Amino acid sequence: MLSKFPFKAVLWDMDGTLINSEPLWIEQERVMMNELGAQWSDEDALHCVGGPMARVDAFMRSKLPVEHQHRFKPLELTNTLLTRMEKRFAQGVEFAPGAQELMIEMKTDSIPLALVSASSRPLVNAALVSIGEKNFDITISDNDVAQSKPHPEGYLLAAQKLSVAIENCLVIEDSITGTTAAINSGAYVLGLPHFSALPEGPKVIHMKSLEGVTLSTITNAFTALISA
Repeated sequence: MLSKFPFKAVLWDMDGTLINSEPLWIEQERVMMNELGAQWSDEDALHCVGGPMARVDAFMRSKLPVEHQHRFKPLELTNTLLTRMEKRFAQGVEFAPGAQELMIEMKTDSIPLALVSASSRPLVNAALVSIGEKNFDITISDNDVAQSKPHPEGYLLAAQKLSVAIENCLVIEDSITGTTAAINSGAYVLGLPHFSALPEGPKVIHMKSLEGVTLSTITNAFTALISA
């Protein structure tokens, strides 16, 4: 017989983990950068996965033609990108494979859930129209913290607001910066290495995707790790 789900709360990343948004980001990045006379490759897009926005903005500026690199104020490029993405998200976003089913199972089992994103509050709110704000007890955006991922503040704040010790939480992440934040928070981590290898750790397990993953799957995967 399977043991009871071993975590008191689950803290979800949004982009690429809960929703299939990375292709949308790549599309909007490429269009915007091409309009500014810069070539934007798949490798450039992968470099920006997971943020934070200050790093993405600096990288985007470095890809511009030399005569345009000082044309924009700090964060002006990423703010423009965020405005584009907010409009795109408002048109609807799809769940990542398996994410909706797993989230619903967690809700049915009355597991406290938080959404912890490095995206801005307007962008998170636009996505919540599709994924359902009611599905989460709390949501944390980049605007709600002083330090974004890879700093663990967002995950620590989510656990505090849920009144659950971070050591009893499971974080689900898919980016290097997000996984780093989750590991440094002290939580257990389910990593989904969609685009690149993710950091390892004594409380980390990696799975290819959430497709077919259930509470029982997670329980079986982490039981030995927790009892070690």
